[in-house]
Amino acid sequence: MSTLIKDDSTNSDKYRYPFEAYPTGWYLIAESSKVKPGQILPLRYFGRDIILFRTESGKAVVADAHCPHMGAHLGYGGAINGENIKCPFHFWEFSSNGSCASIPYQTSDKKPYAELNTWPVNETSGLVFAFFSPTGAEPEWQVPDEPAWGANGWIGYESFQWIAKVHVQEIAENIPDIAHFVYVHDVPTMPKVTGDIKGHVYHQSMTNLVGKNEVKVLTHDAHGLGVAWLEAFIPVHYRLLVAVTPIDEFYSDLRLLFLVEEPEGGNELSRLSRETVDLVVENTSRDVLIWEHKAYIKRPPLVQGDGPIGVLRRWSKQFYQSSAE
Repeated sequence: MSTLIKDDSTNSDKYRYPFEAYPTGWYLIAESSKVKPGQILPLRYFGRDIILFRTESGKAVVADAHCPHMGAHLGYGGAINGENIKCPFHFWEFSSNGSCASIPYQTSDKKPYAELNTWPVNETSGLVFAFFSPTGAEPEWQVPDEPAWGANGWIGYESFQWIAKVHVQEIAENIPDIAHFVYVHDVPTMPKVTGDIKGHVYHQSMTNLVGKNEVKVLTHDAHGLGVAWLEAFIPVHYRLLVAVTPIDEFYSDLRLLFLVEEPEGGNELSRLSRETVDLVVENTSRDVLIWEHKAYIKRPPLVQGDGPIGVLRRWSKQFYQSSAE
């Protein structure tokens, strides 16, 4: 995975958005391959320390990082014992559902109330997602499986990452903002798009001129504000996961994960596929530069050519405890 370090030249230390920092929804925590059975990863997302660990049977667990007994960080010196995680401080153990499983020096039969807070997890298609809710609500929908992952003729994930000073909402609004494709990304003609809402999913289809013909070039399905699958049909066929996970109220972890179809059965990207992936990454870097330094306009004076930004903004309100305006 290629990682682009955050740009610290943005000098404002004030939160610059009219909505909450952490919308409700599913967020990518890690690629499945990054955590092996018996391994613990210390992470920081949503302004707090968390851990991702995998039990010896292979179950992925996301939990708060600190032991509820005396506060030790389980990601530094902790260990996996079967299906439990063991604290490095006093060797208390907690099960994969967070309940206290063992206190090695306990003398009474009754355990004290001590529960490790675990998060809803959906591991699918080689990825570990966790559900965040500021109220602790359980998810009402799941991240979809990705059939192209591991399928014959598909290569990936090709992964790229930015630590960027941007809110997840800014990134979600990028796809319906069709005018910027011409002026930021050098698309030669203005694309045409349609956007519609089905519950927690925002769907968009984009067409443009290829030669003299208008063809579908891109589809976009956002499952909440943190997970969006794009499918592009030219110049090569690829599926792209745009995954954005808030680190704190200022920074987000932005990842692009490509699955590219190589119909000739090759085991690596063709020259055209590599050039296409590199171009998308370079264009995303242009977006990041703008996102990190822009102000968020609550009620922009949109015109018809701006695309269905208003549709996405109305859809996004469902993911905030207090609706974004």
